[in-house]
Amino acid sequence: MRADASVLKGEGFHMFEVGQDFATAAKTLFDGLNAVEKESGKTPPWGDDEMGEHFGVVYEGLRDGMKNSMPSLAKRIAGMGVKFTQMGVRHEKHELEEDAKYAALRGKLDAGPA
Repeated sequence: MRADASVLKGEGFHMFEVGQDFATAAKTLFDGLNAVEKESGKTPPWGDDEMGEHFGVVYEGLRDGMKNSMPSLAKRIAGMGVKFTQMGVRHEKHELEEDAKYAALRGKLDAGPA
């Protein structure tokens, strides 16, 4: 198996950044939604007529589901990025160790019989 350690580390870092950006975007979305809901007072921003009530039931379920799932998703994406980066570091370290062993063996073989 061939793996490019620098790609693993680099793309892992980018994935970590995506997770961080996603968390920031989710927070901005929820802050905006909270502001709209607070500004409307006792009446929901979409109204309290019959249609507004039906919309509110659907909206609140989706909103609450997103508030629970989006931060978790952001954390998991960032975590995968960290794991890819760690994998790249371990792979690079292993390759360097194996190269050193190979160089030592080559040195013994090139020196001839002892």
